[in-house]
Amino acid sequence: MRPLALFVLLGLSASPSLGRPVDPPDDEPIPILVLPPGALKHETIDRVPQPSNALIIPLFNSESITPTILATTLTLSEPAATETIHIVETKTVTVVVQGTQSASLPPPSPSASDHHDNENKPVMATYYPDWTADEFPPEKVDFNRFAWIDFAFAVPDASRRLTFTSADSEDSLRRLVSAAHAHGSKVKLSVGGWTGSAYFSDAVSSDSNRHEFVKNIVAMYHKFNLDGIDIDWEYPGTQGAGSNKVSHQDTPHFLSFLQLLRAQLPPSAKITAATQVTPFIGPDGQPLKDVSAFAKVLDWILIMNYDVWGASSTPGPNAPLRDGCHNSTQPDASANASVAAWTKAGLPPNQITLGVPSYGYVQTSSASRLVQRRRSLWSREAGDEEEFDMSSTQSTAVRVKGEGEGDDGGQVQFKQLVSEGALKLDHDGDYIGAGGFNRMWDVCSSTPYLVSKTMHQVVTYDDPQSLGMKAAFAQGAGLKGVNMFDVHGDTEDWILTDAIRAGLGLE
Repeated sequence: MRPLALFVLLGLSASPSLGRPVDPPDDEPIPILVLPPGALKHETIDRVPQPSNALIIPLFNSESITPTILATTLTLSEPAATETIHIVETKTVTVVVQGTQSASLPPPSPSASDHHDNENKPVMATYYPDWTADEFPPEKVDFNRFAWIDFAFAVPDASRRLTFTSADSEDSLRRLVSAAHAHGSKVKLSVGGWTGSAYFSDAVSSDSNRHEFVKNIVAMYHKFNLDGIDIDWEYPGTQGAGSNKVSHQDTPHFLSFLQLLRAQLPPSAKITAATQVTPFIGPDGQPLKDVSAFAKVLDWILIMNYDVWGASSTPGPNAPLRDGCHNSTQPDASANASVAAWTKAGLPPNQITLGVPSYGYVQTSSASRLVQRRRSLWSREAGDEEEFDMSSTQSTAVRVKGEGEGDDGGQVQFKQLVSEGALKLDHDGDYIGAGGFNRMWDVCSSTPYLVSKTMHQVVTYDDPQSLGMKAAFAQGAGLKGVNMFDVHGDTEDWILTDAIRAGLGLE
């Protein structure tokens, strides 16, 4: 296998003029440069190892770059679908990170089996939704691949009690905890969710309500022998699903609730929060500029960097890595921007996990590109012709069915795209379009999408390439790790999970 040298200077903005790489000989590394702010100045670039065949990837904004050099080795499915590369093989990757924001990155794990023993290692986590238990029983989880599993969801009711949405949820949770603990992994109970946040505002609105709510959560923690609690309030101070109670004092009340929860849970219990891409909304209706008080009571947060566009006849990326073309209609909604926003507000990077999806959205659409993108910056996967492949007839083309599909479509799991024939493995082990679908690549958001002209469908999703890039970004930015929503969307051989682990530097 050919090594890929990944030179990473954390930061923003590289220029296409820095050169188009060529396919090197098999015995030469293929470098990738990720440049920091100011790196476009010639005096900075001249000090950076920059082979002529380098792929330039702009990432994470930072005002202060502290040069350090670290190295690790991982296996990664190399990018294969942009204007600037033609790499499609799975290889051993040597990573050299230059310009981390603060703390040094941990060395790679010696093995997956001890992932729970080292608090300094990047965390690979996932959500286990209770509604998948019949299809994906708890014992099917490969706990060697996950340090933490969040069981979703316990839902607060109007009386501040916690309820479950499925009749067998409690049994599933017990089995998940038992199996996880047997393999050295840990489980948190996630409270809330998109449709489970209606009564959060009331539950934390007064001291008496907070005490009762915390008492019920702590009782659940002990009842199921948990390792922590995840609060998924969508969202404090602003509307989520559409019918939630909302108060301009939600965020101050939320902090008081978390402080009480921290005091009532055992010291070893972890408390986390699933958040939107911007910091919590304050009483003035704007994102908080200082979240340092939350950093004292939360072990870490999960930035939910997904569902950015959802299903639409004018599709956009589900989970952007960045606004690489500076023309997004939602410039704050990307991994790059969200991490910058939270850290600027005072949350240390090592208290952030990046949320990534194992699902995408299928939509009825005649679009051939994603919303608000310039055509000149679009490209097809390596080897595709300029025109769409129209060889699939109505009888041979497949139609992807989303969950809860309406006029615009619905969610679709990555494994479903494979099983329904919209994706297939090529001879190099990479997923390409099939069944009338062409795999496209949005260089602006660093995400793939599928287009079927025959079925008038567009699928926005993430795959091993884009998830590996997000994980490498998380590691390079010094984040706590990555959390995938959710575990049952991956393939039987854990192709998405392993791409994320590789990007994090985990074996």
